[in-house]
Amino acid sequence: MRTVRWMAAGLTLVALTPALGAAQTSRSFNDSWFWGVKGGVISYSTAAEHNKWAPSIGAEWLITRSRGALYISGEQAFFTGTSTVSDGTFNYNVAIKDMRRYTAALLAFPVTWGALRPYGGIGLSMNLIQHAVLSDGVDPTTAAFLQSSINDQKDAVSFLALAGLQAQYQRFSVFGQAGYMPMKNTSLFNGRTTYVLEGGIRINFGSSIESTP
Repeated sequence: MRTVRWMAAGLTLVALTPALGAAQTSRSFNDSWFWGVKGGVISYSTAAEHNKWAPSIGAEWLITRSRGALYISGEQAFFTGTSTVSDGTFNYNVAIKDMRRYTAALLAFPVTWGALRPYGGIGLSMNLIQHAVLSDGVDPTTAAFLQSSINDQKDAVSFLALAGLQAQYQRFSVFGQAGYMPMKNTSLFNGRTTYVLEGGIRINFGSSIESTP
C-alpha cells in the first residue's frame, strides 16, 4: 500500500537523522510545550473484515520534562467498513464509517542519541465511530433492539501502548510512532486489535514551567 510505504520511508529518515548536538536539543526539549500535526494509517479488523487499512490525520500536544512527557492527541480516521452485532442468537452486519480518536498517555524518553530520542508509553484512547447503521433487513422490533446495541458499541475506551522516535533540531522535531490498541468484545471492532502507524512534526512553543522573577 502506497501510504504504508510512505510511512516506512518517513520512519527510516527519522532513524538516519544525524546527531545535531545533545546539549542544544536538551535545552529545546526539557520542560517544554510541543504542538504537532501528524498523518498515518490505522489497521483494524472486525468479525466481518480483517486487516483493513484507513488513513488518518491529527493534532497533538506534548508537555515534557527531562525524561518524560504528558501526551494528548486527537485523530480522524477515514474508512468505510462492516462490523457485526448480535441479538444473542444471530449476527447481523453493521455498516461503519470513519472514527475519531482521543488519546491521553504518559511517555518516557529514557535515552538521548544526539538529536534522536526514542520513547515509549502507555495510556488510554477513546474511539468514536462516526456512523454505524444496521445493514441487514430485519423486523422493526429486532431492528430497534439491534440499533440500540450498535449505539452502545460505537464508542469504546481502549488501552494504548505507544513507541516512537523523535529527531529534533532546535525548536523543530520530526517523529514516527506506532501504537497498539486491544479492543473489547463490546465494541464494533468485535474484540480485534487495532494498530496505528503515524509520523509528523512537533514544534516547541516555549517553556512549560512558569519563570520566577
